[in-house]
Amino acid sequence: MNFYKLISISRKIKSDNLKLFGVYILHILGKRHLSIRIDPSFNCNLSCRMCYFSTPEYRQNNNGIIPEQDFEHIARVLFPKALQVYIGCGAEPTTHRKYIKLIELAKQYKVPHIGIVSNGQLITDDQIKRIILTGTNELTLSCHGLTKDTFEYFMRNARFDQFISLLKKINKYKKELNSSRPEIRINYTVNQKNLSELRNFMDIIGPHHISSLQIRPVLNIGGSYSESITDSQISEYNEIINCLKNECSKRNIRLLANKTDIKYQKKNSNKKVTEAVYCYIGPKTANKLNFDWKSISFTDFTKKTQWSKKVVKMFFNDKQSSINEAAGNYDVFE
Repeated sequence: MNFYKLISISRKIKSDNLKLFGVYILHILGKRHLSIRIDPSFNCNLSCRMCYFSTPEYRQNNNGIIPEQDFEHIARVLFPKALQVYIGCGAEPTTHRKYIKLIELAKQYKVPHIGIVSNGQLITDDQIKRIILTGTNELTLSCHGLTKDTFEYFMRNARFDQFISLLKKINKYKKELNSSRPEIRINYTVNQKNLSELRNFMDIIGPHHISSLQIRPVLNIGGSYSESITDSQISEYNEIINCLKNECSKRNIRLLANKTDIKYQKKNSNKKVTEAVYCYIGPKTANKLNFDWKSISFTDFTKKTQWSKKVVKMFFNDKQSSINEAAGNYDVFE
């Protein structure tokens, strides 16, 4: 299943309530309808300036791991209902030594789209091979600069040469193992200081056979740096996006770029359906909802999260989503 095609189809349906009704019907019929995001470890090996992990107070108050013995129970409860499982959602999944087991479980439960979101700095050669052999669909890697100085300035404690080496190794092992997966997606958070470097993206990253590039203006999420591009830089930003659109088209690279709402002033056009399908699991989820993964069923889980009540309310209410609205606004160029 091409999950990006599904997103494109969803965007063509203008009625939020029609999409929401479709999700509700899938739920009633016991079909797959969830986009599950899991942080197996709420820790990070880096201290990226644009991220909340860059502040000591946040690190001190937010940490923990999901015990390995809970992985199978989480999978039993949620994975049969998942269209998509992503390992990593704000924290660094590779700081959990058994994170690949979650990928293997997702494959076991036949989840159509399985991905990992990582800074890539801790991924070993053996783990690359295991990720390939599990049939992982997508590996999303953070890259917030295209020179050594900028990359290592924003991604503190990371090494640019290690990032480039990882890209080379992934393609090397994919070739050796005769696999087209995982596709590589690069996430680039653009700001005042790293905007101009995007002009050189294809020279630096192009040779490493990526499949997707997401460009997203920086959001203030509590990091130590949140300087968005200035009004005077917007024309340069749009020019660069247009150039990248052409270059990505030539190379069959999917481009996801926020071009129509650079300042995040519009509501998320998929707000309701995003809220309905989004399911976050982290180290504190079970405690917050007061249950044990070993004994809970999917029906119990939806009751604890009050999923049905929330969806019904959304039919008649335009209340703001608990998920950042603007973060979902980007254009998909294929």
